[in-house]
Amino acid sequence: MMNPKNFIFILMFLLINNLSIGQIIYEGTHNDNFKTFQMDNGDIKYTKYDKSEQTVSVYNLDNTKWKSVQLPLPKHHTLDEIKSISMKLFNSDTLMELAYSCVEYQSTQNIEGSNANYLDIRFTLNIINEKGEMILKSENSTDLKIIESHGVKKLLIYKHVGQGFNKSGQIDVYSLPENR
Repeated sequence: MMNPKNFIFILMFLLINNLSIGQIIYEGTHNDNFKTFQMDNGDIKYTKYDKSEQTVSVYNLDNTKWKSVQLPLPKHHTLDEIKSISMKLFNSDTLMELAYSCVEYQSTQNIEGSNANYLDIRFTLNIINEKGEMILKSENSTDLKIIESHGVKKLLIYKHVGQGFNKSGQIDVYSLPENR
C-alpha cells in the first residue's frame, strides 16, 4: 500500500507537470507599426509599412515574410492606415488584395473674405492587388465596411463630400464577387 504522503506528492507532481505544458511562451517583440489582420480565408497575417520604400510587407504568424506590395500613393499623399488584406474579397483572382487609406494636407488661403489660412485634409481609400494594380479608388473616404446577408456581400465606403463646413456624409455601396 502506498504512503498517503507519497501519493499526494506524485499527484502534485503530475498536476504541476500538466499545467506547465500549457503556458504562454514569449516569442519576441515587434514595434508598433505592425498591424494584425484576419484574412477572408481565415489566415492571420501581420503587416508592416516601410515609409521610405512605400512598401507594405505581409508576414505569416511565424514571422516569415509572405508578400511585399509597393503602394501606389497619389501625388503628395502619405499612408493613413492599412484597412484590410484579403485573397478573394474584392476580386476573384488569386492575387492578394490590400485596402488602405491615404491622406494629403493642403494649406489653403482666401476663406470667403478672410486672409486666414486653413488646412484642408483630403483622404483617398484605395484597394489594390499585390502587383500594385488599382481595383478601386475612392476619393474623400477613409473607411470601409463589409456586410453580408444570406450569402450576399456588399462593400460600404463612407465618404465626406463637399468642402469646409459644407461637408456631408455619403455611403457608396458596391457588390462584391461571390466566393466560388
